[in-house]
Amino acid sequence: MVHRKNLDTHAEGFAPTGVATPPLGEAVALPEASAVLDLLFQYMYPQPQPDLTKVEFSILAQLSEAAEKYQVYSAMEICKFRMQYVAFFNPIPVSGF
Repeated sequence: MVHRKNLDTHAEGFAPTGVATPPLGEAVALPEASAVLDLLFQYMYPQPQPDLTKVEFSILAQLSEAAEKYQVYSAMEICKFRMQYVAFFNPIPVSGF
């Protein structure tokens, strides 16, 4: 779960608060895996950020896509940096980033 105020503040890719939002407290289904969303939402709170060196490549790739999709700027640059590093070990999948 993530607070609406945090979405408004830290992610430009989610709909603004006043535009066709569900009633307060109602869950919104997102297509990303829960492991990806758990990581992504950590970037929306004032806390230590997740250690992406411990995240398997498939989750890292999905996190990178979600950070771009939802415009979570605090996650985008570290994902880009980490994807550049793992490109050496996964050159084919990373070439699209």
